[in-house]
Amino acid sequence: MTDTYITNAIWALNGAELDLRMGQNGESPLTLFVDDIPLTGVCEVAPAGQMPIPSGARVINAEGKLLLPALFDLHAKIEIAGCSKRESIYRNGQAAIQGGVWGMLVMPTPGFCFDNAYTLDSFADAVTQRSAATMIPAGCITEGMEGSQQTPYNTLAARGVSILCDAEHVTDNLLMLHRAMKYAAELGLTFAIRGDVPALTRNTYMHPGSTSYKLGLHGTPACAEEIGLETIIRLAADTGAKLHVQTVSTAAGVNIIRRAKESGMKGLTAEVALHHLLYTHEDVADYDTTFKTVPPLREQTDCDALLQGVKDGTIDCIVTDHTPCIPFAKKQDFVSAPQGMVALDTFLQAIYTQLVKPGKLTWKDVVRACCTNPARIANPYDQEEDTPVVAPLLLFDPNTEFTVTEAMMNCGTTNTPLLGRTLYGGITLPLC
Repeated sequence: MTDTYITNAIWALNGAELDLRMGQNGESPLTLFVDDIPLTGVCEVAPAGQMPIPSGARVINAEGKLLLPALFDLHAKIEIAGCSKRESIYRNGQAAIQGGVWGMLVMPTPGFCFDNAYTLDSFADAVTQRSAATMIPAGCITEGMEGSQQTPYNTLAARGVSILCDAEHVTDNLLMLHRAMKYAAELGLTFAIRGDVPALTRNTYMHPGSTSYKLGLHGTPACAEEIGLETIIRLAADTGAKLHVQTVSTAAGVNIIRRAKESGMKGLTAEVALHHLLYTHEDVADYDTTFKTVPPLREQTDCDALLQGVKDGTIDCIVTDHTPCIPFAKKQDFVSAPQGMVALDTFLQAIYTQLVKPGKLTWKDVVRACCTNPARIANPYDQEEDTPVVAPLLLFDPNTEFTVTEAMMNCGTTNTPLLGRTLYGGITLPLC
């Protein structure tokens, strides 16, 4: 096969114009590294205009386009109600590629309950056959995500699981969690948990404030998340377990994580969902279920603090918290409707349009929070080759403009606030 040459691409991290030769002939690639994360498939790199290109070679003129490592999403659910498991895998794999995502950590759900070897083997087989993106399962902390009996961590680890999570379910059995963390620490496993006190958040539906008062909806107190954060951080510190804090949503939560890191706590990382950077509780407006999430959308001051946490490194990752919900479910009343948004289809485009283009984040911030840090935490490994799975490169055209429509939502559902909105960014992934 003919090699693919990418000419005049702009390396987004420093603005340099590059030519690339993407090898197609089985030769060993000379790999680019960004913050110690390898980027696969690059056989030769040279300043623009200095690479000899043989006649007849396949050439992609990338003038005006940015070269970036593809993103890794550390928090996605892929089960679609009413669809088979294999269709859910296929659709969300396509959605990921469209949104510039090469791989994702898949959260357990009732249909993908990763609490035994059979489920993990079946999932791996389906992903190999159906998904255009790499999908790594997060093993369940407890059997059936019910919060009482821990799963066989040694069995899950033998199947390549490195992160344990019960999705949005947070156990109130702290004795079990303490013992589970001790055991998992010996295996080098990471716990992924969000801060919560179930007794305070049960039967609550949105952030308490002017909007919840106007709509007559019970509010989810911010202190529940913050008390929960203090608890799981102390448990992890006592047991020596690695802890990844999921979907931080409050300013005080950012400060709790910052203090823990500054105190020297090892193995602590944290994430924020993209929607907690972009929207507030006021967007719920007239019972708009699209904006019903867990944790709920908070105040603008929380959004600002979370964004600052991403910029200064307190918050390690930006995630999609991708949660497919069928249209019928979201059309129910606000109390009955499920929580969650979908974001894989538009992940990189939304980040560029709403955060990079306005100058709120730099490309270096995006690569760190959406590629290098998530991949380091997930530690994706090729079990057969026993080598790290590395990120491919993508081309991003910042001048491409499009309107988000139902037809372009490859994930199979449309529970996104971006429908009808204009986004910027054309993505070429994979490059060859």
